[in-house]
This record gives sequence, structure tokens and C-alpha cells, in this order.
Amino acid sequence: MIFSPKHSQKRIEKALQILPELVVKKILFFALYLLGARMNAIASLVGMPEESGKTAIARIQRDGIPALHDRRQSTKTSDIHLPPSSLIEPRISVTTEDGNCIITFTDSNQQLKISQSHRVHLRSVILSLLQADLISAHTASTTLGITVAHCRDLSAKLAHEGVTEVLVDKRKGQKHDLRVDSQVKAELIQQFAARSIAGYSVSSQALTEIINGSRETAVSPRTIRWHMKKLGLMDIKKTLPKLVEALKKTPEHTC
Repeated sequence: MIFSPKHSQKRIEKALQILPELVVKKILFFALYLLGARMNAIASLVGMPEESGKTAIARIQRDGIPALHDRRQSTKTSDIHLPPSSLIEPRISVTTEDGNCIITFTDSNQQLKISQSHRVHLRSVILSLLQADLISAHTASTTLGITVAHCRDLSAKLAHEGVTEVLVDKRKGQKHDLRVDSQVKAELIQQFAARSIAGYSVSSQALTEIINGSRETAVSPRTIRWHMKKLGLMDIKKTLPKLVEALKKTPEHTC
């Protein structure tokens, strides 16, 4: 048998419109158990602890369909009533195809296509649909590639704090090259090489004073240290003088 993740997602979405998520998991767990799958594999696939699955199987075999009910609820609220199929058609379906998330409004057959690379846009839309109960937490988490718990946590935060605070990554990388242009870098490399060969100090403090004096800049020693590390200059501090001496002793035609 060939299982289609795309069809599976659509069918589970429809099931979750009328059945609690735990009930759907129990049904899947029991069906796969009957088909002979391993317990640990079923637990991983369904997203349900193995021991909980074993308990559900034992109760179903003992009590039948009533074992699917959520025992934390009263008998009245836990009874499963299946409404006519015309009432359970989801208003929105969500699928992924060719790197895009496609949201289809079934009543009008209109579609909204969002690239999966546009993470903030996609998350804000999907979580908003979840808040409006237009899609299930399972659908939202599957679409966003996160756990159901994380999905619900983000949804709750989004409702109270907004997109900027919750979804926008406020970690800012280095936008400018720390006020060091190509001429300053060239001067840094030149001074480092010359002073290394001559046996002078190549500390960031010494190089900063020389560069700021010759280039009339105000670069800090910390910035110079950062660029020395980025350029790998400290890795050649000891080998550069030796290389120069070796080249001096090598006949010119062999260089």
C-alpha cells in the first residue's frame, strides 16, 4: 500500500472538524496496531506516548467504542455524535506544494498562496486561522513544521503581543563591517605582515594606534581584534616570518 502524506493531511483535517484530537489519535493507534505495526513505530507516527497507546488499545478491546471517549469529561459531553457530512466539510483546507503553502477557501474556491520561505508571513496567517478555529492545531503545526504545543503557545502569544513581538526575529546581525572599509583592511594586513616579519608587536592596541594615525580613523581595538580574527591573521603570526626567511634562502628560479 502507498500512503500519501498530502491525502493524509486533508483527511485528518476533516476528521478533526468533528472529532477531538485525542480520539483521532486513538483510532489511528488502534488501526495500525491491528495492521501489525510495531508499538514504538505507531507511537512515533501518531504522536502519542507508547504507554498511552497501549492503554487505549486495552480499553477499546474491553469496552469497545465508548473507550474512545475522553474520560476527563462527563458522559454527556464526551458522547460522540457524527453530524451529517454536509455539516463537516471544512471551510478552509491547507496544503503544501512546490515550496508553497496553499490555503483554499472551500466556500468560494479562492486560494491564498504563501511561500514557505516567508516564515513570518506564513506563521501570522496560519496562527490567525487557528485562533479563529478555521483550522485545527494539527493542521497548523504540520504546516509550520513545529509541535502542536509550540503552535498553541505561539498562537496565544500572538493574540496578546502581536506579530512584531512574537514572530519577527529581533536578533540583528552585523549590518555594517564595523566601520572598516577596504583601505583600512589593507592597512591592517600590511602593518600586521610588516611588523610580524620585523619582530614588532602586532597587538590590537598597537595596530589600532598605527591605523588610526595613518588613516585618520577612529577604529577601536575591539574592532581591529575582530577583523584580525576574521582575516585569520593571528594564525600566520608565527609562520609568516619563517616563510619569509625560507623564501630568502630559496633560489629565485625555483620560486
